[in-house]
Amino acid sequence: MSEPTVYMWPKTNPHNKYTDLLARSLERRGLRVEHYAKGSQFKPRRGDIVHIHWPSYTYQASVFPLTVVKSLFFIFLLYWYKFLGVRLFWTIHNIWPHKGKSRWDFFVRKRLLGLCDAAFVLSESSKREAAEVFGVPEDKIVVTPHGHYDDAYPSRGIDMRARFGIPKDRFLYLFVGRINRYKGVEQLVSAYRSLAAPDAALLIAGQADTGYDLGFIGEGKAGDEAGAIKLHSSFVDDGELADYLLAADAVVLPYRQITTSGSAILALTFGKPVVAPRLGSLGEYVSEGCGVLYDPDDKDGLRKALLDVMNMDRHKTEQRIADKLRELDWDRIADRMLAVYAGRIPQEVNA
Repeated sequence: MSEPTVYMWPKTNPHNKYTDLLARSLERRGLRVEHYAKGSQFKPRRGDIVHIHWPSYTYQASVFPLTVVKSLFFIFLLYWYKFLGVRLFWTIHNIWPHKGKSRWDFFVRKRLLGLCDAAFVLSESSKREAAEVFGVPEDKIVVTPHGHYDDAYPSRGIDMRARFGIPKDRFLYLFVGRINRYKGVEQLVSAYRSLAAPDAALLIAGQADTGYDLGFIGEGKAGDEAGAIKLHSSFVDDGELADYLLAADAVVLPYRQITTSGSAILALTFGKPVVAPRLGSLGEYVSEGCGVLYDPDDKDGLRKALLDVMNMDRHKTEQRIADKLRELDWDRIADRMLAVYAGRIPQEVNA
């Protein structure tokens, strides 16, 4: 019998490098990985693997009747694959779609999980939640961490401090990414201003969602010590992302809700400590010495965390982050996934 082909659904994603990095790691282990796209429905054969990511993009539509039609076709396709002897796997990046949960989402996702040979999650907390929400045994769900972003975002050598007029001796807090009301940027600005720290600066870079007013940032506002809050209110190109991170001393992710944060892993990849609320799986990635987690219910928690990260021992922090990145090695993750593909599920894989 020939080696199976893994149809990664999708293999490449313009908004997320996770599947591309995962596919490369599996290919280094000798597997053939193909992108599952339009027209791929009839390619998988007995023994092949269909590995699904972000299924809501497949079954959801702009109007509910069309969502029903797409969902039923999606479920029928999964049953067809099971009949053919194709093995199904799902990486549960989020328990619910980003747009929010509904009874229909529960209906589709529960059936998807029931048809899968196994599912992957990126943290222990997500494993417990998925098992409880969808009513499946925990041993059907395997934790394979989100790998690091080493070499995924090369530097262009741009001096971001010079671009924004931030002195080299300032401790620079960075928020980078899409800006909306769930990201907590308004709370970050308030907490940063309350520090009144002349030896610090805050750089906020990212495009705001439509209708989200960034007037609260007020770059150069009185009391900001010569404009120590800097704003780049546009999309950050992948080619410049590394240079933003290299310029920072700490990355702040004041999210109001989160499951797993690729942004936290990206910050660690560049050796930067993370400030974030103790939510979702962040505690499993931002482990002790890799940053500062704060209680999201503590009104003063973010401000205290900003002070604490400034006082961390830089050498010890770099050592702790290096240890964490070894845990997030893609080849190690691929070995775990290969074991699950082969049907060796839980203990030696989850250990």
